[in-house]
Amino acid sequence: MSSMSIVGSFLPLQVSLQLMKDSSDAKKRVQELHNIINLHSHNYHSLDKPTIEDHEYDSLFNELLDLEKNFPEYLYGHSPTQRVGGKLLDGFKKVEHVAPMLSLDNAFNEEDMRDFNKRVLDRLIGVESVEFSCEPKLDGIAVNLSYRNGNLEKATTRGDGRIGEDITHNIKTLNTIPLSLMNQNSKIPNFIEIRGEVFIEKSDFIAANKKAINAGEKSFANPRNAAAGSLRQLDPAIAASRPLKYFAHGIGHIEDNEFQLPKSQSEILKLYSHWGLPINPLTKVARDIEECKKYFNDLTNKRQKLPYEIDGVVYKVNDINKQLSLGQVSRAPRWAIARKFPAEIGTTYVKKIGFQVGRVGSITPVAEFNPVNIGGVVVSHASIHNFDEIDRLDVREGDTVNIKRAGDVIPQIISVDIKKRKKGSSKIYPPEKCPSCNSSLVKPEGDAILRCTAGLDCPTQKSESLIHFVSRNALNIDGLGERIIQLLVDKKLVSDFADLFKLKANDLSSLEGFAEKSSNNLIKSIQNGKTTTLSRFIYALGIREVGEATAMNLALNFKNIKNFLKANEENLLEINDIGPVASSYILEFLDDKENILLIERLLKLGVDPQEIKVSSDNPFSSMSVVITGSFNAIARSQLKEELIRVGARVSSSVSSRTDFLVVGDKPGSKLKKATDLGIRIIEEDEALEILDT
Repeated sequence: MSSMSIVGSFLPLQVSLQLMKDSSDAKKRVQELHNIINLHSHNYHSLDKPTIEDHEYDSLFNELLDLEKNFPEYLYGHSPTQRVGGKLLDGFKKVEHVAPMLSLDNAFNEEDMRDFNKRVLDRLIGVESVEFSCEPKLDGIAVNLSYRNGNLEKATTRGDGRIGEDITHNIKTLNTIPLSLMNQNSKIPNFIEIRGEVFIEKSDFIAANKKAINAGEKSFANPRNAAAGSLRQLDPAIAASRPLKYFAHGIGHIEDNEFQLPKSQSEILKLYSHWGLPINPLTKVARDIEECKKYFNDLTNKRQKLPYEIDGVVYKVNDINKQLSLGQVSRAPRWAIARKFPAEIGTTYVKKIGFQVGRVGSITPVAEFNPVNIGGVVVSHASIHNFDEIDRLDVREGDTVNIKRAGDVIPQIISVDIKKRKKGSSKIYPPEKCPSCNSSLVKPEGDAILRCTAGLDCPTQKSESLIHFVSRNALNIDGLGERIIQLLVDKKLVSDFADLFKLKANDLSSLEGFAEKSSNNLIKSIQNGKTTTLSRFIYALGIREVGEATAMNLALNFKNIKNFLKANEENLLEINDIGPVASSYILEFLDDKENILLIERLLKLGVDPQEIKVSSDNPFSSMSVVITGSFNAIARSQLKEELIRVGARVSSSVSSRTDFLVVGDKPGSKLKKATDLGIRIIEEDEALEILDT
């Protein structure tokens, strides 16, 4: 029977409940719903081949929710309704793998591969050739899934290969990982460890970093770091907001005397697919070492077009009995090897090495190159990060350098061709003074970065801080972009935040492009910026390590600006998301008398950072809400603040924990996902009406 015909046999929810004569009927129905919902989720999330209409899926999901409510004894941890656990963990538990998660030996060229093949044949006496399962080597995080009686029992990181960390709460948020294995005419063992890789696709990585940067938060260096950081979150809601994916590729321990292990690696992967686990569609069987070579070359050509990062190919002897015969050494199997891709490298010469001043005074060396194409991207600049890195590379102006794009994204100098260095080239030393303001530079203990000590007296820091102060997520002063801020600073009309609110229309008349109307409009926009929330105001101040989320937490805890100005280490460390580093920077900012005087001037000029008063008697109170699309009657940022004011928990992504999705025009993929999960959809008018209650 097809999935569609099964769905068609389902009764309406009310009727279904009426027909539940006893607890056993409910138990049977719950299991049926588990199976069919899991199948449809697999078809949609893993295969991208939906086999059911959205409203039919919603009906099934809601029926299961209702049954679990009426028969709580049948609410299981592996239920599709339990994708995201609500608990915030105190820490990660250590878990010993039943079977060790071994490393792989590496091959870096064809000669290494031929040596590997020879070692395999030498040990398999009388065998002239072997088949290999060829699999893309994902640049992700190795994860072990333990299933008992077909249900996900535990998920752990690789760790040291013997002991990993329990990340079950986060793995449950991945829609591509089944909480229960599907039995499609294939026996499921009593217990099995399934090995695989968690990763983030390139486009999702770029989008996540863009979002973090816009929010004033730390960005990830590469997709692998993003995946690792997501899995090491104590709050599953954060992991749920990250677009993590998974491919199964290996097997660990099995407990079941009656379970017949497939005869080959390729058959194991097919079995995984039958169970609802995602496998990489590019996996292929090679008949010999020559076909392995062809697979490697083909994948090398496809690499840049793949949606995810790979750093090589994994070859496994396909025959399971031959794997067992070959065995393993202490850290790696003898029957598998990873051949790494050579890094895509471009060669060019350094035209100039300059020094860039950041918003909080960091001095970053930046190399300017003769433009070079690396992996389809033209590169002309690269940050050298700090002066320790300059010393390590000994890079100089005029040098011929080799460049790669770290994670195929960020340009990075990897080496200098000393043989091509011109006579008379000069070593690059850190500047003694700030390149922007000529102030003294310091290098705090334990910090690899030089910093300008001038603060807002430094023109560059001043401009960058002002740009941040008026940005969309801060005071959101419309019409004040980088160009105009720079003009105001250059003309000495503005030297700090407070000066913005002293501006008059006639002050702007001397600026290029400003007529009477445009001057009046900008002044009006600036004055409107006086009314803001405490969270936006704190974020606008530009304190190191205080992004948008941290600013919101500070505002919710301190309630008003006076309390915030009295913050101490003890009450800062009690706040979620604030550790010793962020706390030290906040206190350093508040201990500076000039900063306090500046805030007092802003308040006297009418800047009013309003308390976010949380109400508990609104229907949104204590609910998880996601916003998507554009709105007509209210700005997204204001809508978010209004939701928080009434006690809602506003999240950036839809998950099974989401209670409401508020939609505007052009809502995007969040609407589809919310519909799939049976989440209540609320349009703009209804949301505003609820907020007013």
